[in-house]
Amino acid sequence: MPLFFGKECIMETSIKQKIKIASLIREQLHLLLDHRFQEVQRLIYVVCTNLERLQAGRKSLEYCGYHNWHGAAARLTTQMENKLRDLPYAAEQATRMITNTKVSMPPLRQIAEELIQLQNEFGSFEFDLKEQTISVLTDPIELEGVYLGEFEIRLDIGKLAQLRDCTVFQVIAQDPHPAAANDSITHPHVSEEYLCAGDGSAALMQALATGRICDAFLLVKSILETYNPSSPYIQLDQWEGISCYDCGYVTDEESSYYCEACEQVFCGECFSYCRSCDSSLCRCCLSECPACEEPTCESCMSKCSDCDESVCVSCLIDGLCPSCKEEMEADDEEEEIETEQHVA
Repeated sequence: MPLFFGKECIMETSIKQKIKIASLIREQLHLLLDHRFQEVQRLIYVVCTNLERLQAGRKSLEYCGYHNWHGAAARLTTQMENKLRDLPYAAEQATRMITNTKVSMPPLRQIAEELIQLQNEFGSFEFDLKEQTISVLTDPIELEGVYLGEFEIRLDIGKLAQLRDCTVFQVIAQDPHPAAANDSITHPHVSEEYLCAGDGSAALMQALATGRICDAFLLVKSILETYNPSSPYIQLDQWEGISCYDCGYVTDEESSYYCEACEQVFCGECFSYCRSCDSSLCRCCLSECPACEEPTCESCMSKCSDCDESVCVSCLIDGLCPSCKEEMEADDEEEEIETEQHVA
């Protein structure tokens, strides 16, 4: 059966329909090549401009040397140093872009054959004429015992002309099973419906630039079906559970704690208790007593009648904080000594 997303479904398509889609793709690839040639021109202009400025600087430096203008020479060499530093980067960028232009434009027939292969690989694909997108649906995906469900892989044909990264593809969970810590992460390598292809990015971009549409879809599917523990948005072993409201760490229900003050769930590291009344609260709802430096809840803090500083009730003596109490006792002792001296 064909798959429907409220768009035109392509399953038993005629060669005429496939050629229509292939024409749109080829048109965008032509634009992509044009843009790359324009970028080559811009980068070469940057390189040439830097070289011209270096040549002008060399002549000026020679003139300064002839007249012994050491101050002016120093300023010129600093400017030339900056230009020399910029030159290799601009040249490298131009070389890389020139390499990107060395692709053969695929014939219309080849792109149409890619669409036939895409249909064979996925059973069907969908084309949205208005949005100019091609979509396929994966089988349900499960990685290391974590069920993630089916994903729609959607190629935005209109973005091919500005092909720079994997955002030309959207990866949309059909039955989302997101990470507990972040609802926007529906796969270890998908965030906000965009794929992090990692080491596969270069191969994916090359496949699209050369019109190998089916290969590009299969690469995305392969990335979705493979777990790379070195570069996930969230590790699979932290996928399920309860996310700490403070630090985001995912714990199981038995290792999580509920704060009655803010009504949020926290991990053990972000949870504590009041040293005065033993109430269990998150660290955000506890204050540190400036006197004893112990965590204390708001109800167990009280102001010093002398300096108005809030301290825990355990540190408050006769309505005074330890500092004011000590100062008062020192004053009393001094008055007592003065009184004894006067009597003597």
